[in-house]
Amino acid sequence: MNITNRLFTYPVLSEEKDDYKESFFIVDYEQTMQGVNSLKLIFDITMNCLELEKLILNGQAEYVIHLECSTTAYREVVCSVSKHIEHIIPIGRINGTLDVVAFVILKKNITNLFCTDWVDDYNGTKFNLFAGSILAYQNLSSLDITKDYEEFTDTASIFSIYKRITDKSRPAEINLDSSKIRIGLGAQDYEIYALYAAKTELQALFHSMLVLPALVYVFEELRQEGGEDTYHNKLL
Repeated sequence: MNITNRLFTYPVLSEEKDDYKESFFIVDYEQTMQGVNSLKLIFDITMNCLELEKLILNGQAEYVIHLECSTTAYREVVCSVSKHIEHIIPIGRINGTLDVVAFVILKKNITNLFCTDWVDDYNGTKFNLFAGSILAYQNLSSLDITKDYEEFTDTASIFSIYKRITDKSRPAEINLDSSKIRIGLGAQDYEIYALYAAKTELQALFHSMLVLPALVYVFEELRQEGGEDTYHNKLL
């Protein structure tokens, strides 16, 4: 969820707006892996608007980080009054593009909001705003988290699912060249799979649609003349 071409009926602090003269709202962030199963995000906020900082100190507003991955339907909101925010996301919850937006959001209704740094167009104007109103925002650069889905979370699984780069609908392919049975799905099928793969109630369906056909294929390959010699060094 990025803020694009959105109109506000009141001044908003952002590098994309010109409602303030000198004030700024800047968020720097970095990401690191926390072990092999978690992504750690670190945010450092810089803001020099005294009126907005006062609202945060008084408990009337807060810093908010909005995280969203449309591929997996992951969405999370991180709230804080600190300018340094750390947050950990299980890597299994995201795949593809992770969109990140930082905000200053009102927590309570407020009357007669005024800031001395507003541009002259708002000279002498005061605003009554409701809780949830956006006071400042910054669209942060998206993260590209593309990975092979290791099936069924069991690290000992002999299967892995990966995306094939295809421009049209293609049948699945089975690759036996590695130490696992790799099932390649076309781009469109993979996006559907990635969206629902984490749902426990659908595992039986994926077993019957992907795993069982793959096993039948493997057994047929092994039955072929020389099949056992071909794959004897694979850890299947």
